[in-house]
Amino acid sequence: MIPLTSFYALTADKKRAIIILFIAAPFVILDAMSIFFSSRLLLLAAISFGTILYFYIIVLLVKNLLSHKVITADLIYCAISTYFLIGIMWATTYMVLEGIFPGSFSGVSEMPDLVYFSFVTLTTVGYGDISPQTILAKRLAIFEAAMGGIYLAVIVAMLVGRYMSMGEEKDIEEELNSKK
Repeated sequence: MIPLTSFYALTADKKRAIIILFIAAPFVILDAMSIFFSSRLLLLAAISFGTILYFYIIVLLVKNLLSHKVITADLIYCAISTYFLIGIMWATTYMVLEGIFPGSFSGVSEMPDLVYFSFVTLTTVGYGDISPQTILAKRLAIFEAAMGGIYLAVIVAMLVGRYMSMGEEKDIEEELNSKK
């Protein structure tokens, strides 16, 4: 569903629509094929295209968040959705890593466990039941944790700051109107 909704939501620009289509099409096709043909390589290829698609969508959504001056409920929903997509993107990154280099993570019994690991890392909760074992896995986990903190500290703080300043501008405007 994410590729389809992304295509619908982010295709105002024809160039974007073509890029999303070229990334999403192989993702959807390979993912569907992996259901009928039980192949680890096919599934890894599908997940790889998914990771690229999620990354591209996140970049577009963050650009969208930064370009608006007026904060609306839709913009807040966009910020929340982007945060969740970041977690999903990292989960697919870890799935590809585990698929190419088995044993990159301890405590993983099946691939969906990496979705859990991703969100635990993104939110910096870090329970420790799943842990990265290779240097690459550890570096990626550090990068994800930093990205989660930076996203909240910079992007969400900026949205809150803009929202607060909108309220202050409205108060000043009301005050000026009441003095007239």
